[in-house]
Amino acid sequence: MTEHVSGRDVLRQAKELYQPYRDAVEPTGQRVAIIRFEPAATDPQDWRVRLEASKVSAEQKVKSFEHLGFKADHIVMPPGTTRAQFAETLDRANQDPATRAIIVQFPPPAHLRPLVERMDPAKDIDALLKGRSQYAACATAEGICRVVQPFAQDDPTIAVVGSKGFVGQGVVHTLREQGHRLMELDAGDDLRRVRDADIVVSVTGNPGILGPDHLRPHHRLVVDSGFVPQPDGSVRGDVQRAAYGIPQHLTPVPGGIGPVEMATLMERVVRREVDPAAPSWKVEPRPYLTKEQMAQGASAAPAASVAAAAGRGSTAGQGSAAGQATSATQGAPESRTTSAKQTGSTSQTGPTNQTGSTSQTGPTNQAAGPASQTGSAAQGPPAPGNPVAQAAKLRGAGGAGSGGGTNTAGGPSAGGGPAAPVRPQLPQQPRPPAPGPGR
Repeated sequence: MTEHVSGRDVLRQAKELYQPYRDAVEPTGQRVAIIRFEPAATDPQDWRVRLEASKVSAEQKVKSFEHLGFKADHIVMPPGTTRAQFAETLDRANQDPATRAIIVQFPPPAHLRPLVERMDPAKDIDALLKGRSQYAACATAEGICRVVQPFAQDDPTIAVVGSKGFVGQGVVHTLREQGHRLMELDAGDDLRRVRDADIVVSVTGNPGILGPDHLRPHHRLVVDSGFVPQPDGSVRGDVQRAAYGIPQHLTPVPGGIGPVEMATLMERVVRREVDPAAPSWKVEPRPYLTKEQMAQGASAAPAASVAAAAGRGSTAGQGSAAGQATSATQGAPESRTTSAKQTGSTSQTGPTNQTGSTSQTGPTNQAAGPASQTGSAAQGPPAPGNPVAQAAKLRGAGGAGSGGGTNTAGGPSAGGGPAAPVRPQLPQQPRPPAPGPGR
């Protein structure tokens, strides 16, 4: 059964962490400007849908900043806004000392997009200016990577669908800086290749682009950052509802990455304006099964069935032999437990099996990667160090995500950390067209 990773829980945690700063912020009259664009009735439907998603996001930002004691200026630019009008709005916010941060909701109309560069980089809290911003990625991309991190401590392959879009570029940049192994996919690519990944991040904004044909039970986490309002008032993400029960963990839509974005913005503004040492919100590590463990469990099931059939075939005259077999089984409880857990690991309720497997080898540190279900005591504890960084070093000059050489599973790594599992080599992806809306 798939477990949802709730962004609402993250936002609730952030509000509790940063609530004490409200008394310091509110008397100052500090402001955050949130600028969005209103569609015209004659605009194409897909454009109106994108701006509706922008409206929902802006309203959530207003609530989040006001919770901290900031005054949120929700500025709505009407249809037909000219370049001069937009430039004047930006300049006013730039020059107002009480306005501490500016957010322009994307997408702005094409003829106004270049004017976003007029924003004061010191007030760009959402990395809209890219290289000129004080942040390496937008709040959505940072939030996604922080959700991924607890699931990515053992050098998994992470597929990023929509890697060429605004959010996707931020996700790719951040994960690559952290040394992760990436599979970059976008429009025009065969998205069925995500089957080979361990973690899937989708940021296309194309409703239902991923379904049962793409997702697999060995996917320990699927991050859905799509957000497209529907005419009936519902919201659709990148993942089809029919696939919601396939991966081990999933960020749902709504209630997943949207609230995580708000939590990230709250943390940024508190750290910049009030307390640079303010605590960070976190996603707690959760147990999961690796692709290798899932395969081991699947191979253990037929063996268990054969053993059971052989037991049923024993006759009364073979009672002595059966008794000896029973005695041998009872004399090796560890073997019996291992077989049962490996068989159970084929279920999507992987976290239960993963937790249970720790009884074979002693406590397992989930942050350092899940223990193998073969549970050989001779392997001992993992070597010290960051396994992701060590694996990145071992890949050599190709760099993170280059698909270079990998270690043999179970063997020690030259860098001192646990070895990366053997993975298929991935070809370079073609450059696709830009993705649709998303968040």
